[in-house]
Amino acid sequence: MKIMLKKIVSKLQILFIPCQSNNYRPKFLAGRLLFYFFIIVILLKLAFVSFLFYFPETLFFAEISRTYLIELTNQERENLGINSLRENLQLDKAALLKAQDMLDKDYFSHQSPEGIVPWHWFGEADYSYQKAGENLGIGFLDSEEIYWAWYDSPSHQANLLNSNFQDIGIAILTGEFEGAETTVVVQLFGSPLIEKVPEKEELPKIVSGAAEEKEIVSGPTQESEVEPEVKGILGLNFFRFMTITYDDLVQKIIFFSLALIIISLMVNILVKFNVQHKDLIWKTVLLAAILGLFVLINKELIIQFIPHSLSIY
Repeated sequence: MKIMLKKIVSKLQILFIPCQSNNYRPKFLAGRLLFYFFIIVILLKLAFVSFLFYFPETLFFAEISRTYLIELTNQERENLGINSLRENLQLDKAALLKAQDMLDKDYFSHQSPEGIVPWHWFGEADYSYQKAGENLGIGFLDSEEIYWAWYDSPSHQANLLNSNFQDIGIAILTGEFEGAETTVVVQLFGSPLIEKVPEKEELPKIVSGAAEEKEIVSGPTQESEVEPEVKGILGLNFFRFMTITYDDLVQKIIFFSLALIIISLMVNILVKFNVQHKDLIWKTVLLAAILGLFVLINKELIIQFIPHSLSIY
């Protein structure tokens, strides 16, 4: 056991610490390991950029974006002590009807050119409500991109964090809008009807991040949990990993690798201060600087450089 431990310590010393056995050039810094790692990091980043271009064209884009938007919304609500929202089949249908209507009639607004208001689609989907809200988005590439755009808008955030809402429905649809293919998202919120004494109905005022409160005499709403029917579970899991986990994982690998390189460089300089190899030091500093740049190039920054035009309403 002691012999094995000594061998391990000796190999680590040769790998990281300048000594006579490695000619005062630690193998970790002087070998080809850093160069290979640098190439791998470039390939990982290029793969992710290519994925961001390709992902909106896949069959999984709408499903993953829809479910992740619900997760993001509920995660923030739970963090603030607000009740979670239940995905509702009827609200999903209402959102899909509204999204299709916007693409068919080439408009992006809470109110259609004919004057049809958001709440019309709730009725078309047989969702009777006390309170209702709508958030719209178009031209997004990533679920987090559109979620934080909504969150940074006070009127849209009011819908996201409204404790009166109990249900949520989302539709994401790709089609032609103003002569170009794009993706629209409709996010609907609702609180199902509780029968009360009829009151005078007032038409809502449409604003960004529209919301409405009104009483309706009707039968109780039917609520259903939505189970996504997606072919190819492996494909779904892969695309979900790429959109949600991949970039964060790569960023952590780069960050901890950068920390290891900096520590190794400091050990190399300080342990044998009178024996320095400038070529080794400059090469390591250059690679560390490049890795530091890669730490800054995260998903949010990459998305900003991909041509697209995100709008919310």
